Amino acid sequence: MVLQRAPQSAIMWGYTDSVDTPITLTMNNRVYQTMSSKSSVDSNDAPIWSVTLDAQSEEGPYQVKVTQPLPNGTLETITLDDVLFGDVWICSGQSNMQWSLFRIFNASIEIENAYKYPKVRLFTVAESEAGTPQEEIINIGMKWSVASNTTVANPATSAVCWLYGRMIQEGLGGRPMGLIHTSWGGTDLEYWSSEEVLKDCGVKQ
Repeated sequence: MVLQRAPQSAIMWGYTDSVDTPITLTMNNRVYQTMSSKSSVDSNDAPIWSVTLDAQSEEGPYQVKVTQPLPNGTLETITLDDVLFGDVWICSGQSNMQWSLFRIFNASIEIENAYKYPKVRLFTVAESEAGTPQEEIINIGMKWSVASNTTVANPATSAVCWLYGRMIQEGLGGRPMGLIHTSWGGTDLEYWSSEEVLKDCGVKQ
């Protein structure tokens, strides 16, 4: 995983089973505490917690631990390892963005050299429809993965997204890159817009 580096402050969040659940997040010898609250956005109406991290100028890697107490008195902990701070890019569009890396000219060379960029991390959102804005993605096409000969050859890896991220990383001296690929070939702009925006633009259907 890659989170946005300083001067921006990254936000980490998640769900709980009930409101007012105390949450403790630990990273880089810093302890953050918050409480879960009722979400006004999530379609499942699940309680949500959120922590705004201190702006991080160092890339890491870091370990993040999130802990919550359970009704039986024990503690439940989720641990995220190898978290980097760098630049996060959203790669979205139609078929031009969706085109898989393994299908491009010189794909074998790109795949062979992918292991040289371990600070490039890839994530793909699966094609899923929703009638209302979602707090969380519905399905994952490829979970956060370190760039490697295997992950870049995955059909879920966008060629444009990978090439852009790799070149930007080289130009910025090896800064970590988080590439989030979310595209769907042949979709109209209206499908990516909220109902409110469509009404403001005079789109009735």
